[in-house]
Amino acid sequence: MLNLPIKNKKNILLNKYNKSDIAFTHCINQDLKKVNNYIIKSIKSEIPLIPVLSNHLLKSGGKRIRPALTILFSKLFGYDCGLRNIELASCIELIHMASLLHDDVVDESLLRRGSNTANSIWGNKASVLVGDYLFTKAFQIMVKDKDTRVLKALSTASKSLAQGEVMQLSLENNIDVSKEKYFKVIEDKTAKLFSAAALVGGIVSDARESFFPLLSDYGELIGTAFQIFDDAMDYDITNKNIGKKIGDDFKEGKVTLPVILAVAKSNNKERLFWIKVIENLNQEKEDFDYALSIINKYNALHETKEVARVYAKKAQKILEKLPHNNYNNALVNLTHFIIKRNN
Repeated sequence: MLNLPIKNKKNILLNKYNKSDIAFTHCINQDLKKVNNYIIKSIKSEIPLIPVLSNHLLKSGGKRIRPALTILFSKLFGYDCGLRNIELASCIELIHMASLLHDDVVDESLLRRGSNTANSIWGNKASVLVGDYLFTKAFQIMVKDKDTRVLKALSTASKSLAQGEVMQLSLENNIDVSKEKYFKVIEDKTAKLFSAAALVGGIVSDARESFFPLLSDYGELIGTAFQIFDDAMDYDITNKNIGKKIGDDFKEGKVTLPVILAVAKSNNKERLFWIKVIENLNQEKEDFDYALSIINKYNALHETKEVARVYAKKAQKILEKLPHNNYNNALVNLTHFIIKRNN
């Protein structure tokens, strides 16, 4: 894991956020439409529930960052001779979709991206089984590609994703979770698939192998920034436009970085509060507001966002070592978007 301390902003190039940052997909919009169509084709089945449930998740939106990484990096290195990048980008999104279906069951979530979750409509059993189906479709695409480097990257990322989910579950309701364990969960659950998505773009385009570690590192850094910022948004009451209820992580007893940082500075009374609401899940209506007051008292939300920015800035520095073209510019905008988004 690329553990990074919080540093000053000296010599770092993430400047003011601008409207172009949310348009990192403009140069690949047609490619992402092809990804969407390929996924729809892939989830066809003689069992009607499979495409119905899958399409519900697909239509609920999402930023398609993982497939965008594969397409952007493939085009950064000049790929323009087929649909291999589309197929493998679709494969990566199918893995992600499968994990979302499983996540929502584990978390007992009712909302995703502002829409009802599949499990809240069709039940847990259907969601888990359709998630399994999407995983198998993803692996069929990998095998069809016949590149062992792709298979190794995506199968390893899939294993890490599952491992991260189990580790996160084992760490719930424990206020003494260390930052090291928290970052290990992020590495496995989120960052490794981002890393593989970026690397696959380089493999598809026959980029020089000397670039591969840079692509993997960029993906891991940006995936880590993405997840840390996502964890911060769960405690950001100024953010009214996210696709989940603020406070979901708190209600589930998940120990994320804002809580870890706040607990580390809490006095005895505050620590007893954290034990009550996180470890014992004994929560009353006003408890989330009190949790927010402690987090803000110790500046834990701001510090969490700063950690995310450090990872994003490191990712952007890697882009300076790669070919400079419109796709590199799009990746810069994506890097900005990761830590400036409101959903």
